[in-house]
Amino acid sequence: MSNSQQNGAILIVVLWFIVIVTIMVATLSSETRLSTKIVFYNKMGLQTWNDTLAALRAAEMELLINKMPDPPGTEEDIDLSLRRDKKFRFNGEVLELAYPSPETVNVRIYNNAGKINIQKLSKAKVRELLEMFVGMEDLERLTTLENAWQDWIDKDDMPRLDGAEKDYYEGLTPPYEPRNAPIETVSEVLLIKGFDEVFKDIEMENVFTVYGGTVDGINPNFASREALMLLPGMDTSIIDRIMTVRRVKEIKSVKDFAFLVEPEQMALFRSWVKFSTSNFYTIAIQTKPVAEIAAIQAKKAEEQEQEVEEANELEPEIDDPFHIPASTSEKQSAYMVTIQPKGNNQLPIIYKVNPYGVLPDTRHEHIPIERLQEMLENGMLELEGAEFNGGGSSMPF
Repeated sequence: MSNSQQNGAILIVVLWFIVIVTIMVATLSSETRLSTKIVFYNKMGLQTWNDTLAALRAAEMELLINKMPDPPGTEEDIDLSLRRDKKFRFNGEVLELAYPSPETVNVRIYNNAGKINIQKLSKAKVRELLEMFVGMEDLERLTTLENAWQDWIDKDDMPRLDGAEKDYYEGLTPPYEPRNAPIETVSEVLLIKGFDEVFKDIEMENVFTVYGGTVDGINPNFASREALMLLPGMDTSIIDRIMTVRRVKEIKSVKDFAFLVEPEQMALFRSWVKFSTSNFYTIAIQTKPVAEIAAIQAKKAEEQEQEVEEANELEPEIDDPFHIPASTSEKQSAYMVTIQPKGNNQLPIIYKVNPYGVLPDTRHEHIPIERLQEMLENGMLELEGAEFNGGGSSMPF
């Protein structure tokens, strides 16, 4: 073999060696990057879980503190008539807690008085709910659904006309038996004959509850948009007004609705409106996006305050604060825990934990709170003694 042939063979071997080493380095580099990402997201996940638990404890403390009187000298320096009872903060708004909570999460608390208690519904109220979905014309379907509901909660196995009892449910796949007792969980409603179709587009946990209260209505100061939409006579413009006003001023009585709705509309939902509260709460811990968490961790507090001030200066004024954008954002998930505080020296009772809960609609939060507070101070959101002035989104100012 000549020298040129030997040199060629060596060159080929060297080239193959380089190719193999390059592949090995690329593979190792890829695996290293993957391992780094795994470590990062595992660390992020553990930190998020730790922050979630810390925020949950802080929220539980907030509920206890809420029952205590404010220390002397800490009252808000605003007119008494304009003050908003601190208990009305538990309507799902993002809270600033007395005990610091991690910046990586948002904390919301929902008073269950803002949901429809399905255990307290009378036959008449069940009928009204069904008419909202089925309509008043389809009497046959309405009767079938009513009878199926009553068969589910009564104690016997004798089906009503077009109702459903044990024989019907045991023939399903998979088979199950009716409760034959008061409904115990919200999701159970979907097991009743025909109700999975009726409530197919409803996020049940945002509308119904089985915890607390002795009345078959909801408190508009705590109600979710989804729950209000189920009430007779309600429409989006009325709900926009309710959810806007209550951010800065509680609705104290049915008379306050004279500022918000037409009398004939109020007559339809008046029996559903109650102003009682509940000692059952759902705490929602919402993790902020990874990019937002990283930004929070990277920036100093002073820089954040400056950005907020600049954003407020650029915020356009809203002529009609009751107008809420019709477009809805994607569903927001949260870690949700339903609890009942038992006292200052006892841990709360935990009734339900839902790691994959879905938040109620939060579109009303798009309206700047500063604008609403300014209007409240100027008497433009005064409820008592005011009268409604027309429909739609036009208001008397």
